Amino acid sequence: MSRERLSLIVADDEPLARELVRRYARDIAELDIVAECASGDELADALGRAQADVALLDIQMPGQDVFDVLAQAAHRPARLPAVVFATAFDSYAVRAFDLNAVDYLIKPYAADRFAEAMRRVRTRGARGDRSGDGLERAIRDLGRRPDRLLVPDGRRMVPIAVSDIVWIKAEDDYARIHAGGRSYLVTRTLKELEARLDPEQFIRLHRSALVQAAHIREIVGHGASRYLVRLNDGTGVIVSRSRVPDLRRWML
Repeated sequence: MSRERLSLIVADDEPLARELVRRYARDIAELDIVAECASGDELADALGRAQADVALLDIQMPGQDVFDVLAQAAHRPARLPAVVFATAFDSYAVRAFDLNAVDYLIKPYAADRFAEAMRRVRTRGARGDRSGDGLERAIRDLGRRPDRLLVPDGRRMVPIAVSDIVWIKAEDDYARIHAGGRSYLVTRTLKELEARLDPEQFIRLHRSALVQAAHIREIVGHGASRYLVRLNDGTGVIVSRSRVPDLRRWML
């Protein structure tokens, strides 16, 4: 690895996420992005042609599985770059460090956390150590609930506080987050977001609706055995029959 500069491959299927990395990278001296990838197939191609020092990888992308791409690249004569994973899915942490990843960033991460990961890459390269000593950090992060989410706002990615989220609605393979009087369409499913958020705070009221309990204004009867939940922003959500027991547990 070069002592003066770091060359970086960025792989993430979200254009705004790649843009955020570009912005973070501009603030770090001697760091060059040499390739950007939006799929596992593009990553495989980049690893084959770009002599990079480090690869910052999202785990869930279209095309080839990222772990398979790395396993295939490891059998090539060219040196595999140091790997830093950046993903919203902390369940992959142990598998990531089986591949000796230098670090594991859980989205959303701030500029200082990105800079720390790059420092770890430099330190690892300076001492010639390729072991996965980042595993301890990953284990600590397992099960951690975020206090903010990074969401698209036009051409930017902006953080919103989890405490400001009133409810989340499923829209096919996407989800719309309603927070602070605005809504944000994110490329995650409702199921994925539900897994990341604290079940003590968020209640699934319908297959298409996840609400934050702190933003429930009132609950009224709706028919013989159903309920209508009215939220602080005025939204009304009818509770499906299968979810009534979950709501009753919260009401006790």
